[in-house]
Amino acid sequence: MKKMTLWGRDEHDDRLVLEVIRGKKTATCTPKVWYYDSPEEPPTEVGDYVAVYDQQGKHRCTILITENYEIRFGDVDERIAKAENTNSIEEFRKDHVVSWEDALRQEGNGLDDNTVIVVEHFELVEKL
Repeated sequence: MKKMTLWGRDEHDDRLVLEVIRGKKTATCTPKVWYYDSPEEPPTEVGDYVAVYDQQGKHRCTILITENYEIRFGDVDERIAKAENTNSIEEFRKDHVVSWEDALRQEGNGLDDNTVIVVEHFELVEKL
C-alpha cells in the first residue's frame, strides 16, 4: 500500500489528517516539483489505496484515490477548494501560499498562477 503524510503548519499540527478522518477533506494538492520527488511516498494512480500518516508517523486512516490530475495553481476552482476543506478559492490560495511559497523559493522554484500542482481526490475507506 502506498503512503501519504499530511503536513500541517508545524510538526504537531495534525489538523489535515483529522479533516480527512471526519470526511471534511476529500482532496489534497502538491506542487508538481515535489510530487514526483519522494521515494517514500510514490505518486498515486486512480484506484490506489493509500495509508495516511500523521506527522508522528502513525497510520491514521486509509483512502482510495478517485481522481489524480495536474492543473495550474491559477486554475484551481471551487470544487478543489471545497474538497480541500477551504471556504473559497481565495482561502485555498492563501493557505497554500503560506504552506508552499518559502520552501519552493528556497529550492529555486516559484509559486504563481502558472505553477503546476497535482490534485488527488479521494474517499475515506478506513479509520484507524
